Amino acid sequence: MNEEGPDARKLDEGRHGDEHPDEERDTDASDDDTDSRWSVVITVLKVLVSVGSFGYLLWKFPVEQAFETMFQMKAIYLVLLVPIVVLPIFLTSRSLQLLYEEYEKIRFLPIFKVDTVDFVVNSFLPTRLGTLATTPLILNKYTGIKLRRAFVIKGVQLQMIAAINGLVALAGLFLLVQYLERGLALVLLVSAGAYLSIPVGVFLLAWVDLPSFISDRAPKLLSSAAEMQHDILSPNKVKSAGLLFLSFVVLSGVRFGVIGTSQGLELSPLLYLLIPTLVYSVTVLPISIGGIGITEVTGTTVLVALGVPPGLAASVVVLDRIFAAYLPLVLLYVYANYVIHSDVSV
Repeated sequence: MNEEGPDARKLDEGRHGDEHPDEERDTDASDDDTDSRWSVVITVLKVLVSVGSFGYLLWKFPVEQAFETMFQMKAIYLVLLVPIVVLPIFLTSRSLQLLYEEYEKIRFLPIFKVDTVDFVVNSFLPTRLGTLATTPLILNKYTGIKLRRAFVIKGVQLQMIAAINGLVALAGLFLLVQYLERGLALVLLVSAGAYLSIPVGVFLLAWVDLPSFISDRAPKLLSSAAEMQHDILSPNKVKSAGLLFLSFVVLSGVRFGVIGTSQGLELSPLLYLLIPTLVYSVTVLPISIGGIGITEVTGTTVLVALGVPPGLAASVVVLDRIFAAYLPLVLLYVYANYVIHSDVSV
């Protein structure tokens, strides 16, 4: 009888033992491939939603009027729009700088570069939550700050932006809900709720006793959430929130008012102030690429519901999106590429 010795058995066990890591690696590779395929499918679906939304806009509303009137806009309106469009970019960067300086001093230029690159990257992401993943990495790259601290800084700013947009959107919805169809009102309510869920969620993480199976698995996240809630009324945080309100609400309303007036739209100052934040709140929903298309359809539909002629409504919304999103995106994309590829030290 041919018996195997201990060494033979060990060798055989070793061979069998080596099979499992290979199987695990194959499984991991298969999971990665599946995730990659799903990511591609989801991205394609979002692109289709954006394209379909623009198709619907072109079919339903005389959008070409917007592009005609854009080149017929009087010089005085263009002069007024330049600072209104540019200033928010600097205000959001300054708000981030104020939050950063609660830990250490920093020059404005590195923060501006971080904010610029982040703006371009997140213009193509589904929600503002993407900034919580990208900004800490970019802050770390250009300022050397630790990733955890950068995560906290951006988390605080994100909560402020979400709270401001959510509350103002709710106020606008409350004022206009009687004019809106139920489906549209529901979409806007969900959008405002999605914004408000961000600060509410962080508050719950920081202050509510969570089950052990959660707290044991995410101690770093929970401690970061607690740090985000620390000293929420500090001078720098109050100033930062004020700058964000000025940028996201006041200047957005002024921009919308200037563009609306240039096209002959007549609304009350309160509506000019609330409508942009309300209708653009849909950008938080992960159903399209950066809200492209969906936002234009929503804004136009809201104005039409208020009795604005379809051609005028489409012109105002499309022009406002050009000046608020697409034109700054092109300019900042050029600058961000310069920043990324430049060898100049910041």
